[in-house]
Amino acid sequence: MADTSIVIRKSSLEDLDALEQLMKTLTEMFHKTFFKDQWRMDMKYKYEVGGIFVAEDTTEEDNKKIVGMILVDVGRDWRSNQVIGKIINFIVDPTYQGKGVGSKLLERALDFSAVKKATAVRINARRELKNPLDLFKKFGFDEIYLVMERNLNQ
Repeated sequence: MADTSIVIRKSSLEDLDALEQLMKTLTEMFHKTFFKDQWRMDMKYKYEVGGIFVAEDTTEEDNKKIVGMILVDVGRDWRSNQVIGKIINFIVDPTYQGKGVGSKLLERALDFSAVKKATAVRINARRELKNPLDLFKKFGFDEIYLVMERNLNQ
């Protein structure tokens, strides 16, 4: 059963510090470098176009905590000329995973994409993360291509 103390809302610039902490967690999980200044600059632009949603734990009224985020960018795909939603950043605080927070965030991103007249929504996902893959399949996502990468710095 989903936690009713979790509220999904549109994010504001005041959330940036909390979102930065979530992004640090995400990049650390994959042993990547977090480029804070570039990320903040990009996020400020994203706020102008919308599509950033947060999950907020409202259990303690005077100490609300952001425990998840999803960023969806809706635009025209240059290959197909269709309007496509692209989920770029999707993270749930590890202590809140498995409690329905990701489902609530994903529902909001899909609703936002539909309002923006997207014909499809895409997300890149890592195969080693079983729970998110199961979630995406539950929401009707299908694998359409495989992205491969070779590190040239080794």
